[in-house]
Amino acid sequence: MNILILTQEDALYIPTMIDHILVNIDTVIGVGILPGEMRQGNLRRYWDMMGPRDFTVVCGILIWHKVMDIVSHAVPTRRSYSVRQAARRAGVPVETVPKVNNRDYVASVKDRNVDLIVSIACPQILRKRLLAVPKHGAINIHGGLLPRYQGLLPSFWVLAKGEKETGVTIHYVDEKIDHGEILAQQKIEIRDDDTVHSLVHRSKIGVGKHLMVEVIRNIETGRAEATQMDHNANTYFSYPDAEAIQEFRSRKRRFI
Repeated sequence: MNILILTQEDALYIPTMIDHILVNIDTVIGVGILPGEMRQGNLRRYWDMMGPRDFTVVCGILIWHKVMDIVSHAVPTRRSYSVRQAARRAGVPVETVPKVNNRDYVASVKDRNVDLIVSIACPQILRKRLLAVPKHGAINIHGGLLPRYQGLLPSFWVLAKGEKETGVTIHYVDEKIDHGEILAQQKIEIRDDDTVHSLVHRSKIGVGKHLMVEVIRNIETGRAEATQMDHNANTYFSYPDAEAIQEFRSRKRRFI
């Protein structure tokens, strides 16, 4: 089974997940990187959302990861510090994909006989023309218990809303956001000292990377079982506004 990963560049979370997938799944034939959140134009939004303290800490961590990514070209490292490094370490081709639904790109996916697309924080909606190409369609990992907390930043929103548990969901992709049939789901307890950063690590990384490998193996062996979401229970969230950020801070929560 030929697998294509679609994602965005990231330093904090995605490289660790891709490292794990590429070590355990030997049928990944490519990694496509789309324009994502790590763009200069997003800095003001993150400053407003995180506040000076958390924004500064995150920037420091990102700079450290960038330095380590450069170092890794000369000195072997135990883990990857960028998506490109993760692909390079595994010998998997990596490409930049400006528009994932472009006809030429869809044709290239077909030419490579891709059987399954794996979305990891893919920042563009996959349309029917692309979804129809792989034999097994596309799957996505979401850091929440779907169908609740569909959309962006579920680890922020569960803390802002005072939830006691969250989790991770692997599901099939359709043209709606976080909407397709569920393949696997696991709950985790939210701790009193959890931050957005720690919650993402414990859900999408600590649990999610193992759950994703399990689901891929089930699809490969024909053992995957999917269940329909209860769309009567849908809740959807986008980027936090000032009121949501105030609610988040009133619960003494932090980003990192």
